Amino acid sequence: MKYVRPLATLSAITFALALGGCNNATKKAFGLEANPPDAFQVGTQPPLSLPPELGQLTPPNPGQPRPQQEDAASAGADVVDAANAITPANTASTPGDQALLSAAGPAPPADIRAEVNQNALIASKPPGFVSNLMGDGPAAAPTVDASAEARRLQENEALGQPVTAGPTPVDSNQSPGLFHRLFGWL
Repeated sequence: MKYVRPLATLSAITFALALGGCNNATKKAFGLEANPPDAFQVGTQPPLSLPPELGQLTPPNPGQPRPQQEDAASAGADVVDAANAITPANTASTPGDQALLSAAGPAPPADIRAEVNQNALIASKPPGFVSNLMGDGPAAAPTVDASAEARRLQENEALGQPVTAGPTPVDSNQSPGLFHRLFGWL
């Protein structure tokens, strides 16, 4: 009798571990994993309505789909069809649009998106072991030196120059490696 409680506890723990290692189908069967409906198979039901004369109704056929019910797959295909896409708006710009764009400053370079993506890719990669030692890993994108940039903008404003005059001061984010810090004095 004194082994009943530890044996029950041990079996409960074993069952919990075995159930935790089951595949997704078993987890769904036991209700341990959510089983949401397929979003492409969910359709709206037409509203219930009675015809003016009930005698005109045809008797229902059990197992057959309702005649007024639309198939969810065909409704989804109609939505995704390119012919049902919204037509693009008129792209002709008004004089107000042109004035706003000219006041916004010069147009960005054509490859700005590729450059931003490349800089983000370089900044997101952690340096390897050898790069940490040598300090010659990929150079991180330089960042704007905020205090020097503020001084440059104030000087341009005092001299009456546009904000784009002069180079933008940047900080290099390249940190020296271990060998460079130890033997840099050589």
